[in-house]
Amino acid sequence: MKQFRILTWLTLAAGMAVTGTSTLSAQDFRDIHRDRQDLRADYRDINHDYARVNGMRADIARDQARLNEDIRCGRAGTAAREAQDLARDQRALDAQLRDVRHDRVDAFRDRQDIRRDWR
Repeated sequence: MKQFRILTWLTLAAGMAVTGTSTLSAQDFRDIHRDRQDLRADYRDINHDYARVNGMRADIARDQARLNEDIRCGRAGTAAREAQDLARDQRALDAQLRDVRHDRVDAFRDRQDIRRDWR
């Protein structure tokens, strides 16, 4: 009976070595858990970035309306200041959109890494 048990274990070990099958170690599980946390943080950051983008777009729309009103009423000095404010807000919006694109690419790569780790 003891020899049968040893033979069974040796056969099982040899089969695992040949097929390359291995189990997840505790370290691998922690790595996968950390990867998932990183992915959740990326999504949370993207959601906050989109909220900022929406606020910036609303601010730009208000500035554009004020600029159009100043131009229509002939207030050149005020229109120049509004145009500068509008340009500054547009640059900030462009930077925020670049950050969103970077975060989305990072989240995509993290998602691919998690899928590859589970295979």
